[in-house]
Amino acid sequence: MQDNRLERFAHNLDWNLLRTFVVLVEEGSITAAANRLLLQQPAVSMALKRLEQTVGQKLIDRRPGRFDLTEAGEKLHRQCRDIFAAVVRLPNALEKAGEEVTGHVSIHSVSHVHNPAWDSRLEGFFRAYPKVTISVTVETTVSVISAVERNIATIGLSDGNIPEGLTKAFHIREQYALYCGRGHRLFGVNDATLNDLRGDPFIAFIADVLGGQHMNAITAVRAMGSFGQQVRAVSCNVEEVIRLIAANTGIGMLPCHLAAPGLAAGRLWQLPPYDLLPTTDVFRISNPNTILNPAEAAFLKYVEDVEPLDHSVEHQ
Repeated sequence: MQDNRLERFAHNLDWNLLRTFVVLVEEGSITAAANRLLLQQPAVSMALKRLEQTVGQKLIDRRPGRFDLTEAGEKLHRQCRDIFAAVVRLPNALEKAGEEVTGHVSIHSVSHVHNPAWDSRLEGFFRAYPKVTISVTVETTVSVISAVERNIATIGLSDGNIPEGLTKAFHIREQYALYCGRGHRLFGVNDATLNDLRGDPFIAFIADVLGGQHMNAITAVRAMGSFGQQVRAVSCNVEEVIRLIAANTGIGMLPCHLAAPGLAAGRLWQLPPYDLLPTTDVFRISNPNTILNPAEAAFLKYVEDVEPLDHSVEHQ
């Protein structure tokens, strides 16, 4: 009898309501969800009301200044994400592996994650599987992790706090230092102090936000040194951050191995602190619940033991 009731529920449910609910949660407002779905706001509100009536639970607490998921809403959202993750992967699941492995591999990565062992392994993979295609998307820490969680990415290369449900392997370690451009008042000064930097505008990576979800050792150094309070510009691209610092738009923290060419060319200058420089770790991450196509399965197996690289050793 219970099975019959659940079957009737699944048969009567308008699955489009689940899609609307997911977008509504992701956007955080009726207006934004309506814009993304190309619908009128009343249509989105009605869809939420119909879904709440169907499941018999209030899903979102909407009051002036508030837009919060209820406990039931949180549970449903988790289920919906699993449902849509499975739907996203259907084309991959239906691909057939013939005599040769075919399919597509999607890599999502934060900017400038350099490990020669990874590059060498990519070369070997495509010699072994010449008919596989690949795409590489460079984006923010949050977006990389989200893409892996939602089964959009085959594999991610990301720093930050990796959720427990994902598989991770150490990929690289980067050491960061603080730099300024040639036009800065402390360019060429060897005995500057942290106190000299207070009030200077700061160029930050998007993930480097005080109190942010992926607050790391770099952010902690900023907080303890009381510099970088005024963020003038942000980017997720290392080249853009280097360019802005070299143009004297502000000071900023950079991976030492990536700042080295600018330092040697006289475009950048290292500022304090000079000791106990912070490091960040980047991991290869994947979702163990993903339904893989033959190309993805072969790729993850091929790169699972890539040797990690510690860039901080180069600058000790």
